Amino acid sequence: MTRKLNFIPHIDNYEWIRNQMKEDLKYRLETRHERTSLGRPLYYRINVQIIMTQECPYHCPFCIERNNPMKGQFDIEKQKKALKQVLYEHPDARLTITGGEPGLYPEHVKELVDIYHKYSNNVFVSINTSGFSKDLNGLGHINLSVNDYVKPNPEDFPDCTVQTIVHDKDMNLKHLKDYMDNTNAQSFSFRFLSSLEKYDYDINILNELQENDEIDLHTFRVGDFFVYATLNYNGKHARITLGDMYQQTHNDYEDGYSNIIIHPDGHIGVNWN
Repeated sequence: MTRKLNFIPHIDNYEWIRNQMKEDLKYRLETRHERTSLGRPLYYRINVQIIMTQECPYHCPFCIERNNPMKGQFDIEKQKKALKQVLYEHPDARLTITGGEPGLYPEHVKELVDIYHKYSNNVFVSINTSGFSKDLNGLGHINLSVNDYVKPNPEDFPDCTVQTIVHDKDMNLKHLKDYMDNTNAQSFSFRFLSSLEKYDYDINILNELQENDEIDLHTFRVGDFFVYATLNYNGKHARITLGDMYQQTHNDYEDGYSNIIIHPDGHIGVNWN
């Protein structure tokens, strides 16, 4: 699916989603942009993600990073150098700083954000955190991870997006409505629990969204390895996202890339491969 929609077609099974991902990748490869030092970007606006550290004081059993360890040691100076290099070729990039737990090193997060502001067109900065440090406030938009194992208070991070992982069997409209009704926040991100193995996700929630009068659906999109829908419910905003990591790591991107990943040791990679 090569464009955003303001409706969701009825989806019978996950194989339809998988085929749409393949079609989107094919389209992106056929229309990719001029070559950079990393290859040919598939999108005009690239997402740059810095895995600042894989250190984390929490032990959430579903954390995909624990099953996907990065090589190399944490090196902030090499990360800063890599970010400058990337922004030289992608000044319109969005930046996400993630981990691990970036809140362990708020001073280093600030260094990275300062570089982004200096060398980019300042499109958007977000920080993924479990709420370890309130010193992250003001550095970028906070995506606050909340789950059964880590329960930070959204009131400590004004205007944050509450981000929670949901198993596909629990990803239903009643669960999402109850969660939004009982959480003191205005913005939510519900993410399917993703697997590194091939898996047919239960995506009936997408059909529920289209059929429910209380939901104001904004956008629906299937990309090269992701699906998302954005909506309003009862005055609050939400985004539902599925990132199929098996699909992503098995896509043949040739010399194209849709993401740039800066690893803890400053290594620049693409597409999470």
